[in-house]
Amino acid sequence: MLIRRIFILSITLFLITKQNCAQTGPGGVGTSATNVLWLKAESEVYNNAGTTLASTTDNVQQWNDQSGNAKNALQAVVANRPNYFTNVINGLPAIRFSATNNDLILSAGVSTANLASVWAIASYASLPSSNPGILIASPAGSGTTVATSDKCIGIWVSSGAGTQVWGRGIQSNNTQQNISAVTTLNSNTFYIINNIYGTAQIDQYVNNTIAGNNTAHNGTLRSWTDVTVGRQANESWNGDIAEVIFYNVEVNSAQRIIIDNYLAAKYGLTLSSNDIYNKDTPGNGNYDFDVAGIGRVDAGNIHSAAQGSGIVRVLNPTGLGNNEFLIWGHDNGTLQATNVADVPSGVQARIARTWRVSEVNASSTAVSVGNIDIQFDLANLGSVTASDLRLIVDTNNDGVFTDETGISGATLVGGTVYQFSGVSAITNNVRFSLGTINKVQTPLPIELVSFTASFIEGKYVELMWTTATEKNNEYFEVQRSIDGLDWETITSIIGAGNSSTWQKYSFIDEHPYNLKSYYRINQVDLDTRSTQSPIVVVDLEGKLFYNIDIYPNPTSGELTIQGNSLEIDGFQIYDRFGREINLSLMISYINNHKIILDLSSLPSDIYILKTKNEVRKIIKTN
Repeated sequence: MLIRRIFILSITLFLITKQNCAQTGPGGVGTSATNVLWLKAESEVYNNAGTTLASTTDNVQQWNDQSGNAKNALQAVVANRPNYFTNVINGLPAIRFSATNNDLILSAGVSTANLASVWAIASYASLPSSNPGILIASPAGSGTTVATSDKCIGIWVSSGAGTQVWGRGIQSNNTQQNISAVTTLNSNTFYIINNIYGTAQIDQYVNNTIAGNNTAHNGTLRSWTDVTVGRQANESWNGDIAEVIFYNVEVNSAQRIIIDNYLAAKYGLTLSSNDIYNKDTPGNGNYDFDVAGIGRVDAGNIHSAAQGSGIVRVLNPTGLGNNEFLIWGHDNGTLQATNVADVPSGVQARIARTWRVSEVNASSTAVSVGNIDIQFDLANLGSVTASDLRLIVDTNNDGVFTDETGISGATLVGGTVYQFSGVSAITNNVRFSLGTINKVQTPLPIELVSFTASFIEGKYVELMWTTATEKNNEYFEVQRSIDGLDWETITSIIGAGNSSTWQKYSFIDEHPYNLKSYYRINQVDLDTRSTQSPIVVVDLEGKLFYNIDIYPNPTSGELTIQGNSLEIDGFQIYDRFGREINLSLMISYINNHKIILDLSSLPSDIYILKTKNEVRKIIKTN
């Protein structure tokens, strides 16, 4: 995550989030009905049961499913948990499995079918056993089975000559169908590995090139509702896995090529064939986020509508021919209308994110898929007037939008989705973005002029923010984080509702973290929609004076001790005779700056609290 220290900001919040309708799959292929499991190391990896995001080197207890089916992968046994590592491949994290520890993580209850399409992004450090498993899928309750007949779907690598990848399928009649091992994988090298369990055979691909098959397969699979990642039988993977994708259908060849291009762009890998999307390189601007696409191999292998994880959906191409693809990705710019300089005449602002397109065939020759409909899901944007929206296309491919003319004609097609129909301007290489000709009317949850954080009086952080205008603004939540990932709301402040004059707000955080404190403002509209400000950070390492608050005092039950972590760490409570009270059963909540004690079992009396530098009197009542 890129954290910027921001003292003066001039921004118009133009927040857009992922669509609220049905989940779309990797590269824009499939929905939650067919994309039945999707694990991405950059999304919702936890060191506990789904409440604390993992930090680098943490054990992984839960890895959340992104398919929309909530088939989260779990590992209850501490000794068998893999580890989370950041910045492993193309700046992205991966899950590291240890063969020594017999690591694995398992997703149960996945929706099964006779067909399947499976992907893994994997790399091994060593192969300490005969056939370390990247993944298997098995009948319910058989995730750690050693029985061959239970390994309904499998991908593993032989440690014998050639270190070749292969795998298996088990038919519904329990017949074992092995995939031929013909492709060598090198250590410490990531690969896109894909098995297609089809109606007539099993095909295995590495980096989009055929790597083995089984032509005797009868097109059925035994039930495979449990998916084990990082082990097969008792042979664990000894390396990294960054992403796992399961479909319960046989994706067609156009869809397979699109998914491989999504993965190659995301992880900085090169496909051996059909490397169609080339806007993911530094020379082309690194448009490698949320890559999705449409395409056609032939009349039986077509994918003509796609969205993926982003907000852009392309559909209804009028001239999509054989061996033609249109694939797009973005530069990870913010989804806020902060760019007021690089805009065409008449456009007041555009979102900072820019998309770029490859419209080519497998030989990277430019083609035309005809006119397209392009949609933007503007969920959580606030009020939007469709006629204010402009599709901005860099038609001459000079890298700027100022010399272009915004395309009008957006219509609301349902929910928060706005469509530009019959667009001809989006062609190979071009960039595009979305702008507004009226940033007061569309969109404007609030216009934030400044947001600052200052260290004052040697122990507090003062937060101040100013809005130029507000629309349907009910209140602000001041949120704090110790790592920029996990946030807590520390106060709420009523907003001005609707205002066209400058409004100033402030709040003093009396208990900042001793190291870095990250802050943001979460603005909540009257209709409960919310948007977040950029993040500001204050580094107070070694700067804080030590002070504590205790409340309520007197108390008949709960007592809160709040203050600097260095001050309250190792606190003690004594009775009036100087005897230390055993607190092992009294702590009901604790973090590094707040402790809540349940003193209800103590008799009414006066007690003494001692922290590192403070001594306070506590009065316990009935």
